[in-house]
Amino acid sequence: MGTQAGEVMDRRTFFKAVLGAGSVAVAGLLGIPGVATILAPVLRRPRGAVWAPVGRLDAFPAGQVRPTVIEVPRDDWDESLRRRAVYVSRLDPHEVVVFSRSCTDLSCPVMWDAGSGWFLCPCHGGIFSSDGQPQKGPPSRPLYRYATRVRAGTLEVDLRSVPPML
Repeated sequence: MGTQAGEVMDRRTFFKAVLGAGSVAVAGLLGIPGVATILAPVLRRPRGAVWAPVGRLDAFPAGQVRPTVIEVPRDDWDESLRRRAVYVSRLDPHEVVVFSRSCTDLSCPVMWDAGSGWFLCPCHGGIFSSDGQPQKGPPSRPLYRYATRVRAGTLEVDLRSVPPML
């Protein structure tokens, strides 16, 4: 009255099966929040432009680059998240460019040096020309430019026209 080898599971095989099933369950539980975190911005990202006022157009003289701060419509407790520093470059009376303050290498804050006419990144010595083009250092892409419009004499930028950065 013997049993066949395939009919009875020994203790070692049973524990291997339980351990394997438990590992798969834990990996699944830990992986779900990670996948949700990665996909959430894509899935919930609202479509369309979000226009924010920068200031009166006549406050930015032609031929100059001026730093300014724009208010971002957010309900965060931290006030610093509701402000974004930008540079407004009025090339001529009819052309205005608004640059992001973030370097295109590692998002370090660039500074405008009026004496040299360059944007300087302190992190890796990146240098950008007054039109935002990289000149030296690691950055290989030009500074990000916001989409702009002028309404009733007020310069506005589309906050979603550049990658999200702080």
